Amino acid sequence: MAFEDAIASLGRDLGIDLVVEDGVAEFVAASADGGEQIEVTISVLDDGVSALLCADLGEMPAKGSDRLMLRMLEANHLFGATGGATLSVEEGRAKLERYVGIVAFQRGDGARIVKPFLEMARKWRSLVAGEDEPEESAVTPRDGLTPWSITV
Repeated sequence: MAFEDAIASLGRDLGIDLVVEDGVAEFVAASADGGEQIEVTISVLDDGVSALLCADLGEMPAKGSDRLMLRMLEANHLFGATGGATLSVEEGRAKLERYVGIVAFQRGDGARIVKPFLEMARKWRSLVAGEDEPEESAVTPRDGLTPWSITV
């Protein structure tokens, strides 16, 4: 029950109703203009006190995927360009994942964790889609975050 309470608290912080089904809560984050959408899943781990945030970044490109995977590997090193999350590829889709103690959601820190995670996911999603070719420093966290609206 602690996970459900933590997710409800996170939902309140984000201004949405989050529902847990089978240990998983899902929502879609959209850019302020509604042009970009990122699917996010939050799953409780077996220990019952940790959760996994997972953002789907899209299908890996057919061309240039080796270069992108090398860049993802470099970014994962000491979380240098992932904001504390980890990039992976599962069944041909790029993912950004971050482990979080559910106590952070319970104490009201959820939005402070999720919003920068969404910004990092947006940056990496644009790289996966081939829409952006930023400088090396462009995929690091920054202060002025893009506003996002979130729907369930």
